[in-house]
Amino acid sequence: MARIAIIPEPKKILAGEEGNADPVIREKKTDPDMGEEEYCLQLKKDGIWIAGGSEKACLYAKSTLEQIRLQCGDTLPCLTVEDCPAYSWRAFHIDCARHFIPADELKKMIRMSAHFKLNKFHWHFSDDQGWRIECRKFPLLHEIGAARRGDHMGNYDSDETEDRYYTREQVREIVAYCGELGVEVIPEVDMPGHVTAVLAAYPQYGCRGEQILVETRAGIFRDILCAGKEETFVFIEQLLDDLLELFPGKYFHIGGDEAPKEYWSSCPLCRKRMEEEGLENLQQLQGYMENRITAYLKAKGRTVIVWNEAAYGGNLDPDTIVQLWTEDKENRLEQHMERGGKAVISIVKNCYCDYPYGITSLRDVYELEECPAGLTKAKDRILGTECLIWTEHVRDEKRLETLCWPRFAASAEVGWRGQDRPGYPSFETRMKRLLPVFEKYGICPEEAPGWVPAQEEAKRQKAEFEKNFSAEDRQEVEKMQEII
Repeated sequence: MARIAIIPEPKKILAGEEGNADPVIREKKTDPDMGEEEYCLQLKKDGIWIAGGSEKACLYAKSTLEQIRLQCGDTLPCLTVEDCPAYSWRAFHIDCARHFIPADELKKMIRMSAHFKLNKFHWHFSDDQGWRIECRKFPLLHEIGAARRGDHMGNYDSDETEDRYYTREQVREIVAYCGELGVEVIPEVDMPGHVTAVLAAYPQYGCRGEQILVETRAGIFRDILCAGKEETFVFIEQLLDDLLELFPGKYFHIGGDEAPKEYWSSCPLCRKRMEEEGLENLQQLQGYMENRITAYLKAKGRTVIVWNEAAYGGNLDPDTIVQLWTEDKENRLEQHMERGGKAVISIVKNCYCDYPYGITSLRDVYELEECPAGLTKAKDRILGTECLIWTEHVRDEKRLETLCWPRFAASAEVGWRGQDRPGYPSFETRMKRLLPVFEKYGICPEEAPGWVPAQEEAKRQKAEFEKNFSAEDRQEVEKMQEII
């Protein structure tokens, strides 16, 4: 049997009888004795037989069959594929806040991700540079928070206004579309930081209460939600109620990263809150805030996810899932997991696809250590992995696709196979054979010569990308990180 290229590489591909398989699907059934994402695909002389532990698993079998057909047409070999994933969490993240991604393009990206068996869409629609979903309870969020007067992110300089957002009908369509593909949507509202667009619409919920504008620059900003005002929590709860109508899934991401606490430090209400709650420092105040929001969402039947900075106070609700993307200061994530917490791995150097391939190559994405050394004792509490695209420097759909593909596919195999994956050379060979799948779905991937750039080209790409960050920008970010 000639070698068939499949991504993610299945655990078992067994040769069948001599001759070709009948290309007609004769049966598709769910089998309660199989795992939820486990499937069996049989190509036999009398037809194609699909069994899966769920409808989603049957979709995985069809994706595998689609890749085989792409290479063989209707002259199919007889074989059996038996497969199931190493991790139940294989997520992809798309930032639609910095630069709006039209609904049709977003659906195209979701469809391509589902083909490679990624199963969770982390939808980032709120940040300093824009709020991108119609809000019925707080309409100023999309009327004011979505309107950015210019784009000065990185070395780009434009006064063109960005004011687009998704209607509630569009959100429901996207969520339903994901459901049809076996993909769960995880919405994210970042708080207490990355809320400039929120405070531009409702400044009373910041410590200063002063009117600010939606940011046109990239970076980390001082104005964050006030943890001392009780009305802040009322606002958050009502906002969450509005969003929960649109997002029925189990998970909800509340951010928690890059929240400078300079204004908290000087805010009498935040100081009073710390004293009343017996909190020792500002990191614990953030933990308190995240826990109150978590308690509200738990009461609504949701499981909460945060970025790993939210665990720095050491007082995070152990039911909270922590997403590791940056340095784990003082091993706070490890301690959180020892108390029963769970984690998702999305280390910046291996998972952030907004960097050029000269900084994060396809090999780098594939070689993610999905169980970091500091977490080996709690490896059974690692849910899986996530690949991400941030869009500060992504202004068109072709650029979005080229940065994500085929890196998202590499991440898919990492999550599917875990430590048992067959290695980058194997993946690259299979990816080259499967390039026609991108054309089929209208995706423009990075061409193969650019996947792992040679040293000089990588150096050039790195230097070009770093033009986005002036010395002043770097100093400002460093200053902000000191007060996070």
